[in-house]
Amino acid sequence: MHVYLRDEPVDLEMREVEPEGLLADDAALIPVAFFADGNESPSFRAFLPPETIVILHQVIRGPVKLGLMAEEPEDPAQEIQAMVGLTIPIEALPPGMAAEAEEAEHEPEPWQTGPTGESWRGDEADEDDDERPRTVMLAFAPLVRIKRRHPADFSEELADLLESALSGATKPSLEARVERMLGL
Repeated sequence: MHVYLRDEPVDLEMREVEPEGLLADDAALIPVAFFADGNESPSFRAFLPPETIVILHQVIRGPVKLGLMAEEPEDPAQEIQAMVGLTIPIEALPPGMAAEAEEAEHEPEPWQTGPTGESWRGDEADEDDDERPRTVMLAFAPLVRIKRRHPADFSEELADLLESALSGATKPSLEARVERMLGL
């Protein structure tokens, strides 16, 4: 799993939108669009359960830090299916979402130590971790790129995908797939 985190925070607005025939009348999901930095074109679209809408209203209160999570396809010709998320400091999570804080220092995971038990990152990294707030990424909207622009660099691809979406230069994935099928 690749994760790209954008350095600069984004002003994000969430609006309920019309389902455009994509949801049954009795569906428990709510169609929403997310608009970045005052842009009139939506950056992301999603069908979300009411509980997720409530959580997002609680955490989107000013600029937010966004990121993308995606698996790199084996074939560069395959589309990229990513999830947009926002990072939230653990202490800022709504009540009931945060796990109990760990008071004692925990043992490192097996993948974090070498064969002799030393830290894979070194002592300096452990000190840096103590200063940075612990965060979680709350994924809330799918984002698809049909044709890659940076087939040799997946990190650059994810950065470009998120920046394109923030500028409003994206289409609903169904519309993009139909255009691709029709050769438009």
